[in-house]
Amino acid sequence: MKLEQHVEGIKNKILSAFTKQLSSEGLKEKDYSGANERLKSLIENLIGETASYEKARLKLLDEFTFTLFNRIAAIKVMEAKTLIPETIIPRANNGDRSFAHKLWLEQNPHKRNLPFEALDEFITAQFRSLANEINLFSEDYLYDKIPNVFDLKEIIDLFNLIEETEWKSDDIMGWLYESYNKTELSEFKESKAKIEYDKVSLSSQVYTPKWVVKFLVDNSLGKLYLEMYPDSALKEKYLIANAPKTRTREPKKPEEIKLIDPAPGSGNFLLYAFDFFFDIYLDQGYDEDDIPKLIIENNLYGIDIDDRAIQICQLGLYIKAKEKNRSIKIEKFNIVSSDFYLPEYDNVKNVFEADQSLDSGSVKLIKNVWEDLRFAYKFGSLLSIEEKFNNQFDKLLKTKDTLFGDVHIEEFSNFRNEFFPRLKSVVAKYSNGKGNKFLKSKTIDSFSFLEIISAKYDVAVANPPYTDSSDFGAELKKFIDANYKTPYKFHSNLYSCFIKKCIDLVDENGKIVMIHPHTFMFIKSFEDIRKYILEKLHINIFVDYGLDRVNLFFPGILVEAV
Repeated sequence: MKLEQHVEGIKNKILSAFTKQLSSEGLKEKDYSGANERLKSLIENLIGETASYEKARLKLLDEFTFTLFNRIAAIKVMEAKTLIPETIIPRANNGDRSFAHKLWLEQNPHKRNLPFEALDEFITAQFRSLANEINLFSEDYLYDKIPNVFDLKEIIDLFNLIEETEWKSDDIMGWLYESYNKTELSEFKESKAKIEYDKVSLSSQVYTPKWVVKFLVDNSLGKLYLEMYPDSALKEKYLIANAPKTRTREPKKPEEIKLIDPAPGSGNFLLYAFDFFFDIYLDQGYDEDDIPKLIIENNLYGIDIDDRAIQICQLGLYIKAKEKNRSIKIEKFNIVSSDFYLPEYDNVKNVFEADQSLDSGSVKLIKNVWEDLRFAYKFGSLLSIEEKFNNQFDKLLKTKDTLFGDVHIEEFSNFRNEFFPRLKSVVAKYSNGKGNKFLKSKTIDSFSFLEIISAKYDVAVANPPYTDSSDFGAELKKFIDANYKTPYKFHSNLYSCFIKKCIDLVDENGKIVMIHPHTFMFIKSFEDIRKYILEKLHINIFVDYGLDRVNLFFPGILVEAV
């Protein structure tokens, strides 16, 4: 049986188990009045997002299903790589239990007489043991839930049908993610529906093979490093085109080099970049045990609108870091989902506008930025928050030689520096005041999002969504036209919007590396993009994959150039 068939069977079993369980807990098909407070809080917040109870219930079921799938899959990977004791797979010499289950029963002998020897309690305990290292396993995680022990046993048996060798693959989590979404993706394509924000991630999922990722990262991050350290031994280890012979860039410490993927999906680029950064740190003489934590907390950044993809990406990086240092404790990931929620501006404007020193232009800017952030869950890294500040600053620069020009510029610079800390403070006060666990969890994500989206990076990498503007739904089209149509026309396709976003994310001497179709090079509607690139950028290397590009990655997947 193929991996994707195993995944579909597991997914359906988990969904069926939670459908029964939630119904018994009061979350009925048409009504949720009998549900407990936790479920009511979750469903009511999802109703606010989806605008109907029916859709909210389906989304909640979907989230519970995917979270349990991810948790068990991650444990399967870690046990296969011997990072933890065998937790899921049973062995005859352990009494047809897993090794970890056997040990747990020795510590809890009173559980032996419970159905399947309290498998549900054992699995919960294993999740909690990992919670301090990765939030996905925490009891505070929004979609923390276990089905009844009988369904759980069947689910685990299905996971164990997948060959053990599959779990040892470096990119197994990415393959599982793609397989998990395959049926939904097929159904969506068959529907011929226009693509709105909530389908962008689904409709554009393409697994980027490692050899492509390697070429792109080697010739961006690798090239940047050799420009700082041209005599590095990495020059011999990696194939880097046009490798410099002399220093052409001011050196940085490894922990100061930042790489971002504005649409990472399951994280292929970031996972490979982890390996390259590891070699960079070694090249600079760092202790091997310190490096994994330094990389995850300082070097790798990403934003995706798909909360599930971020789960997979963080898990992949966590597992890779554990392979390098089993005792590692990671305090922060800079890979975040933009799937967070903020209140309407009217609910917080008093906190902002209490500052009497703000002029009407600054107040308007605050409102516009806040409204943008409220829709981050729809448009993710394509939000142009920093650009709004730049536009306002450019207007003030034109008044520099007027009587109060310099004063206004200085005031705006101070306002800009204070804005993000103030925004954090407002969000924190609002979410704490509500006492709503769902809201608190989601608004905390907005802090990281703000920091990441407003920073500058040395390297931006991407295999972005390819969606033509003719396929945009009304809401997506309105946003793209408002943000990517002027002063340069980047609005013809989502991938061209990401070209502009990558340009905005890197610093003045940063590097951008992308996979993209041919269209922007020839078609008239992309003429502005060509002008922009020629005027403002330098093309270091360009690879055309030629005529057999339809089957280059996988049958039927068209990827033309990088």
